[in-house]
Amino acid sequence: MSESENKKIITALSLQGGGALGAYEYGVLKALFSVRGKNFFPKVVSGVSIGAINAAILVGAKEDPLATLDKLWRERFCVTWPMYSWLPSFAFFPPGVPRPLADISEQNLSVLGNPGMYRLKQEFLSAPFFAPSQTSSIYDTDLLKETLTEFVDPDKLNQPEKTRLIVTAVNVRTGEYAKFDNSKTTLTLDHIIASGSFPVTFPMTKIDGDYYWDGGIFLNMPLGVAVNALEQVEPDNPDIEREVIMIALHRMSGALPRTLAEASERFYNLLFSSKFATDSKLFNKYGTFVDLMQKIDKSLPADSPIRDHEGYKDLIRHRKIDRALVIGETGAGAFGSGSDFSRKTLNRRIEDGFNDAMAYFTSDREKGLA
Repeated sequence: MSESENKKIITALSLQGGGALGAYEYGVLKALFSVRGKNFFPKVVSGVSIGAINAAILVGAKEDPLATLDKLWRERFCVTWPMYSWLPSFAFFPPGVPRPLADISEQNLSVLGNPGMYRLKQEFLSAPFFAPSQTSSIYDTDLLKETLTEFVDPDKLNQPEKTRLIVTAVNVRTGEYAKFDNSKTTLTLDHIIASGSFPVTFPMTKIDGDYYWDGGIFLNMPLGVAVNALEQVEPDNPDIEREVIMIALHRMSGALPRTLAEASERFYNLLFSSKFATDSKLFNKYGTFVDLMQKIDKSLPADSPIRDHEGYKDLIRHRKIDRALVIGETGAGAFGSGSDFSRKTLNRRIEDGFNDAMAYFTSDREKGLA
């Protein structure tokens, strides 16, 4: 058995934002827990936007987290035409012909609202022509607050000794990146909602007198906060390996768009992708640098004045991340629009996330840096 196999692995999850693409994230998590076994649970979970919602369920679910995520995505966040849920396929079309109009309508039905997340503001129903000058968002998120209240135990969100939970947002007034960390503040459901308050679709979320928007508009893969938190877990234990697992909902590479819908989807993928593939060489250099600093620290005399330098103290606090895994950049990926909450699409995304992750975890890619 190798030295590496003797070490305990501690894991950080980084969950990206992407609206309805979050169903894919659940599929990946389902595969991860299946492969790692019943005793597995990440020491750090970071999330933004829909990733923050998935993170809150994973860490703070009142009942089994995976069962709760399944109910969330297959039932609560699912948008369907009731009239199509029970009619056979030949009700509107001849036998053997799919129901394209039904599928298309369901894929766009979420513009009217989502039963577990948001609904149109009253202004757009009573006076739609004047609404844009009367409000700063199209929907309200009261339904999301109700869903989270039903599913999440706030006390479980605030147990950093078990799992460090960090969600991110942007302060609307100052433009500063906000990191809501359960090791530094008591997380509430409003912190989770703030992380997913995507402008101008959803309203700003007020917390302690400040107003916040979705953290994804600043950084849509909360990798840095996950790495920093993971470095702080058992920092002086030489017998552990640190890994960070990123679930990418916006793929960097993609086909050339042929339609306006495809062009819009491609634009959002490029805008909100993690860009980790671009930075992977830098990430590896960072690991080499951390190794070097640890060797310098061991060889430096105990009474060296360099040890009192603030810069040196900061540098030697860092710990190497032994593995960085990215799931979603290969395989089926999280296809389609982030506004498509139709049952057919969500179920497919869950299945694709599960299958992509299972393929990844059984391949050689999991054994080294992705």
